[in-house]
Amino acid sequence: MWSDAELDEALADLHSETETRPDELSRAKAALLRAAGEAEGELRPMAAPPVKKRPGAWRWIAAAAAAALVSGGGIVATNVFTGVDGPDPAAPVTVAPDDDVLKDLRGADLPLAGKQYWLSTESVWTTRIGKNSGVIYQTHEIHERWLPSDWSLRHMTRFTGTGEVRWIKGDYETAKSKGDLIPGAQVVTGWEGAHQPPSGGPASTSEAPPRPGSTTTSSPPEAPVSTQRDKPTQTSWMILDKEFLEALPTDPAKLLERLRGDNRDREANTPPKMFDMALSVLRSSHGYGDLRVALCKALAKAPGITLETNVITPDRRPAISFSVRESDRVKTFVVDLTTAHVTSYGAARNRSDPDFPGLTLFDTTVTTQVTDREGP
Repeated sequence: MWSDAELDEALADLHSETETRPDELSRAKAALLRAAGEAEGELRPMAAPPVKKRPGAWRWIAAAAAAALVSGGGIVATNVFTGVDGPDPAAPVTVAPDDDVLKDLRGADLPLAGKQYWLSTESVWTTRIGKNSGVIYQTHEIHERWLPSDWSLRHMTRFTGTGEVRWIKGDYETAKSKGDLIPGAQVVTGWEGAHQPPSGGPASTSEAPPRPGSTTTSSPPEAPVSTQRDKPTQTSWMILDKEFLEALPTDPAKLLERLRGDNRDREANTPPKMFDMALSVLRSSHGYGDLRVALCKALAKAPGITLETNVITPDRRPAISFSVRESDRVKTFVVDLTTAHVTSYGAARNRSDPDFPGLTLFDTTVTTQVTDREGP
């Protein structure tokens, strides 16, 4: 631990280029020393040998914490100290609520001209387990949707199983010797929306493309389905159409009431259910930027759902994330601060899982671009 003189010197050097009030530095120093004392107590449990601290680890944390305290920012440190009995890396980190935490969130949409489309592409790595051999591997699937600005129009979808495999445990020969089939490449094209496809085209469908027939530990959620207004299927958070989206309030408090109360059983929805409802809309609500922003603000106030703000997108843009814990897993999605669109989502087993501790179940990256084509 630093001496008082060393800490004063570090704080002075850290902010030598900016004007810092002495009372701010004093408060930062006091808070930091209190936190350090509490942490050292936690690192020395009774009946356990002293914990070896890496040289310089506390100096790095001290400097970062001092910077955050003086500037009014915040730090979330993940897995600074690791071990067999350490914190679950899949567990959400609790972040204190803050009215201004989402002040930089914007709902920008890529503009469409004429008969252009938003092409939403989801690249998914799904974890699978051989039923007979016990091999563990990931397969790569791509889900594409050509979304028009007019939700009354039909749109095309395509599912591609690329045939790529990442081996986690075992290999192809082991799986084959035990009779487990490894999925190969496949492509399935379909249609969603209000109108039937042209004569001779594939049958209209609201069903997701079929999954390869091997055992999986989990599957990513299917894409929300858009429906025709006069179809017998009732629209909902999982079955979207223009009328449903436009009927949703853009006031976060009212939207939170809908997330809690939209239930046929007239019971309050659980946090995992609210998480899935919000994710469904956020993945598909192109053209409804205000709704996406309000939905994020509503979800930030939902009990049982964790918001993190020091996050980046897969291409390193500022973002936020939402997480929820289920009995055997933690689910997370990341939202771009500029667009309020989901840029990635996934799930992982809890570290306490007896069979697959910490195993990634699926990991999805989402990209959107504008195209003049209505399909592949």
